[in-house]
Amino acid sequence: MIPKIKILLKKIIRFYQFLYSKAIYYWDEHTTGITLSILIVVFFLALFWKNIFISIDSGYQGIRWSRINGTQLDEIYDEGLHLIWPWDKMYLYDTKIQTKNDTMQILTAEGLTIGFEFTCRFYAIRDSLPVIHKTIGVNYVESYIVPEVESASMAIIANYTPEQLYKVSTLVIQSTIKHYLNKQLLTENIILEDYLARKITLPDIVSQSIEKKMVAEQLSYEFDYKLITEEKEKKRKVIEAEGIKKFEEISQVPILKWKGLEVTSEFAKSNNSKIIIMGNGDKDLPLLLNTDEK
Repeated sequence: MIPKIKILLKKIIRFYQFLYSKAIYYWDEHTTGITLSILIVVFFLALFWKNIFISIDSGYQGIRWSRINGTQLDEIYDEGLHLIWPWDKMYLYDTKIQTKNDTMQILTAEGLTIGFEFTCRFYAIRDSLPVIHKTIGVNYVESYIVPEVESASMAIIANYTPEQLYKVSTLVIQSTIKHYLNKQLLTENIILEDYLARKITLPDIVSQSIEKKMVAEQLSYEFDYKLITEEKEKKRKVIEAEGIKKFEEISQVPILKWKGLEVTSEFAKSNNSKIIIMGNGDKDLPLLLNTDEK
């Protein structure tokens, strides 16, 4: 067994020596060509390094465009290092939730300019990135989402009068715009996470006019309330007068004298010395004289 192993090792060594001698001979014969080829490969790698080795960061996905077959709809490259042909292109898409803040001027039907500030949050559906790339493009935020959001905001806010915008809650406006945008963006495989109407600014002269009108309305409501109160008080006094009249008819005692007797009775209960002079007529009231020195 050992002699066979020795023979096999000798054959391997001879074969290695043969290859080495051939390599040395080939190198000596083609030194210039090999050196030139290595330099070309190194230059090629240095020139197209960024086109061949593609690094994708966290939260991004890549879509490869082939110069031969176009956009590869069935390929999505995850984060990490990837190799592609130098004549192909890799487009990177941000798949995290993105936030867009914007300010715009909206012209209402009355010809007034209204300032509007909003914030929207959105993200692209990961499995639909090749379709998004083919139909909209890598700049889909600026080329599609921003114009769509601005258009929806303008179309809905322009339906309100300045007075309605002053009174209505921003929650009503933003929920209406969000409902509309959800359907629009979803057709292009984009999810609207949230939409916030941060601020609506009316012209100063319009705001002051609306405030004056609201103050006048409140004063009018207050005046109407006073009229209603006085009307009820009038009815109460009429009922009271009718009751007094009925009392006088039944008791044959004038109400004024009856009240005077009640007051006199209460004063008579006190400890102070006093003289009470009773009148003779039905309409005469008792006269109370206090004899206390004080």
